[in-house]
Amino acid sequence: MASHPAISATAFPALSSLTYEQLQQLYVKNKAELTKHVNEAMGVEEKFYGGHDWFVRWWEAPPHLMLQQQQQRQQEPINSSGGSAITNLAISNLAQDHNGLEHQSIPASEQSEAVNMVKNRFRRRLQRFNWVTGPQRQPELERVLEGSGFSCQEEEPVMCADLTAGENIAGNLVNFGGDGVVPSGFSPPSSRLSTLADLQAAQNDMRRSLPPHYASQPPPAAGLLPEGVVIEPTSSLGIIGWVSAWAHGAPECDVLHWTKVYARVATSVYRDQFRMFAARRGNECIGTGYLHCHSGIASIHSLFVHPAHRRRGIGRALALYAVQEARSMGYQVATLTATAPAMDLLKKLGFKEFGAVKLYTWYPVVLPSATTREQGRKGAEEQQGRQKQELVSLAVAEASAKMKELEIQEAEDEDWEFV
Repeated sequence: MASHPAISATAFPALSSLTYEQLQQLYVKNKAELTKHVNEAMGVEEKFYGGHDWFVRWWEAPPHLMLQQQQQRQQEPINSSGGSAITNLAISNLAQDHNGLEHQSIPASEQSEAVNMVKNRFRRRLQRFNWVTGPQRQPELERVLEGSGFSCQEEEPVMCADLTAGENIAGNLVNFGGDGVVPSGFSPPSSRLSTLADLQAAQNDMRRSLPPHYASQPPPAAGLLPEGVVIEPTSSLGIIGWVSAWAHGAPECDVLHWTKVYARVATSVYRDQFRMFAARRGNECIGTGYLHCHSGIASIHSLFVHPAHRRRGIGRALALYAVQEARSMGYQVATLTATAPAMDLLKKLGFKEFGAVKLYTWYPVVLPSATTREQGRKGAEEQQGRQKQELVSLAVAEASAKMKELEIQEAEDEDWEFV
């Protein structure tokens, strides 16, 4: 894979030269570019709506992708919390994870119109929709979202680190070694691969064709990691293991979906812009992370350690590995979205908060309470076995008819609703 063309030093701003507002803007630009690559990898469509001096931009899964995901879910257990088969599928369908809008500023006078337009559009589709606010404070927009039926699913701080500091981050860096260059000639997994077994077989064929000199990274400096654990770049050959670790416990169809997404991103984006890496013990992937570099900053994502290997320094080593990769390319600022358990560790490494992001989700149905779910589960367990296939078949047929009706309606609306 080719490296990015040479970039001048002025393209990498120093943290000390940025205001909070400027840093938040760079974070948003970096995230927008990453979201674009992830969604385009799956054929998700970008849509626009607005007036003369404002607009909103979001991503949505097209009808054919939704139907494909529903068919792949036929063998998955039905949520027995009550409601129709379509309701259950509407909540669980993985393609809907791509329906979303992130980090957009909308004039206060237009916020209700924009939110209601999105909600009504996805109500017709029987699909959920995610709206991410931040990293700047957006209290007025959040009140409109909550008043329109969106619920806040999570709130997480965004943090930054000065990669040129003489202590903390810079002082913690070690020599992990190697350059992680992926052999040329590899392409993303074919969309015709329908199971993890197909994908694993294809990657095994690719692995057998590797040149003799291609080998894993040498281990990092002694003492940073438990014995036998190394951190190394993830090539296209290792993405299935990376996703299996990161999506620990997820259904096979989810692992396959995200394996295809990341494989396509990794092979279509410059290596200096997108770098995946993993902590490994032998042939087992036990920790993950990746780096996305854009708009002058390096953003760290998906830092994860398998539950059986936590509290052994692996998470700290993964964060430092990402920082060193960014620093080696000339970046002076690193950002990440943190979780509560990781806050103390990240602060010790030199990261500081500069805002927060909130995930709001709108569902096309009213979700039942915990008591109702438990009552529904007990009652449904006795009948689930014989009703499962019948419900799924009915849901797919109804969804197919709904998608066809929606495509006709959207064709009629397209001339005037969107800009």
